Amino acid sequence: MSDKEFNNTFRFSLYQEDVLLGEKSFDADLFNPITRYSIDIRHILPKIITNLQKVLSKRNYTTNIGNGFDLFIYNKKLINSYPQNIRESLRYNPQPITQKIDDKIIKGVECKIGLYINDKPIVERLFYVDGYNVVARWSVDLINEVIFATDTIYHHIKNSDVTNMWDDYDLINLRGLNINQIRELSSAKRDEMLRKLRR
Repeated sequence: MSDKEFNNTFRFSLYQEDVLLGEKSFDADLFNPITRYSIDIRHILPKIITNLQKVLSKRNYTTNIGNGFDLFIYNKKLINSYPQNIRESLRYNPQPITQKIDDKIIKGVECKIGLYINDKPIVERLFYVDGYNVVARWSVDLINEVIFATDTIYHHIKNSDVTNMWDDYDLINLRGLNINQIRELSSAKRDEMLRKLRR
């Protein structure tokens, strides 16, 4: 087995039903185990979702990725290369839905974001895009937004990791624990010890 097989990877993915619209991954082994296995990004997800909803419902997009190569035009040409009788089934045309959840009416095209470590989900959220524009699938705008969302998550995890390292420092220097003892602490015990240190 190569070293690559032992790496842990974080992956941020955006789906529209079973269609992967965008994805970016980064090395999870850059972070300490306590950080890596206690990720909580729930409070930053609403802003990420709002930004994605805006991008997915824009009227105009940049689809040219350079050197005159346009992803949207390429896709149209690809579909047109198939026989007429199957072209319609190949077209990407998700349908909006309308449903009532509690007292709220939700309408739009269903999408999902997820953060995963290797293939295990950390968090997944469904959201709906009113005015979904199918061209978004081939746009540079969407690629940039997925990168921005992933970078936001990366920086949040990095800040948590720095906090956890300072907490480890306090547990070593103020409580006399060694790093192995710290790693063996349950989350509840670790939190309790840190609370006592800060009284």
